[in-house]
Amino acid sequence: MTALGTAYELRSFLRRNGSRSVGSALAVAECLRTIVPSDCLALSVWDPVLGRHRALASSYPAPLTTFLDESMHTDPLFGAVKTTGVPTRVRDLPVRLRRGDIFDLVIGPSGFRDGVTQCLYAPDGRYVGMLNASTLDSRHPDDDTVALLALLGPELGAALDPVPPPEPATARLDDGITEGMLVAPDGRVLPLSARPHVELVGSAALTAAIARVRGPVRHLLVHRDATYALEMYRARSGVVVLHREVAPPAGLTVRELQVLAALADGSSNGEIAGALGVGARTVATHVEHVLAKTGCRNRADAAATAAARGLLV
Repeated sequence: MTALGTAYELRSFLRRNGSRSVGSALAVAECLRTIVPSDCLALSVWDPVLGRHRALASSYPAPLTTFLDESMHTDPLFGAVKTTGVPTRVRDLPVRLRRGDIFDLVIGPSGFRDGVTQCLYAPDGRYVGMLNASTLDSRHPDDDTVALLALLGPELGAALDPVPPPEPATARLDDGITEGMLVAPDGRVLPLSARPHVELVGSAALTAAIARVRGPVRHLLVHRDATYALEMYRARSGVVVLHREVAPPAGLTVRELQVLAALADGSSNGEIAGALGVGARTVATHVEHVLAKTGCRNRADAAATAAARGLLV
């Protein structure tokens, strides 16, 4: 199998199995030897508690593996390589940097003619480990090898990360209940499911909430005679709006939710009556029902409840 074919197989393996266990790491290292022609290769994970590396798989002699684990990260050359963010070969280093313990204790005494170090990062940017490979043949690693390692870097980093990747919120679109849409900056709506309620975007309250989205947020939207649970987050091309119709909370009616939202805005009974086109006495009754059903002691408590639910009307 070609190196490119092996790289694709390795990527699939990493996504299924990771590489933190010894068994998985050995399998990964075996694949990497096909991708990276080398005489010695090591895959190491960073231990943030001990402040050192730990080899998961290594074909270096034991003393050299110990150096990689315990000392390599203290060498200024490692710091220089780490800041590049790309696989770095010995030949890629400026001549002035080709010195220090890595050269004096590893490269020189072992007769290595070239090699590559790749620092690996979790999806959120945390440093999680490194890949080292050394060769007695100055022709390797070649440019194609470096390109393949750069391609595999994010997968290797994610596989070393002890934090499992979060399930994307859009995975819920397959549950048969949740609908979704992407709202572009210009207001265009791209359906993400079979029956999204695109009419919700016509709600002034939702439009304003979409404009405020930075991180993931949840809202309860009252639209016409229905209530929707919303989850929104910003994507590269707009705001993803996941939604599903739900029963009003606490046994409230849609009208009582409208009153609750008005209480959160600090409106008086008279102002609420004018906005809803009903009498002040009717509003007073609605307020009593809202307080009783939600267990709130007063209007301020009710306003806090509305804010906690992200109520939009």
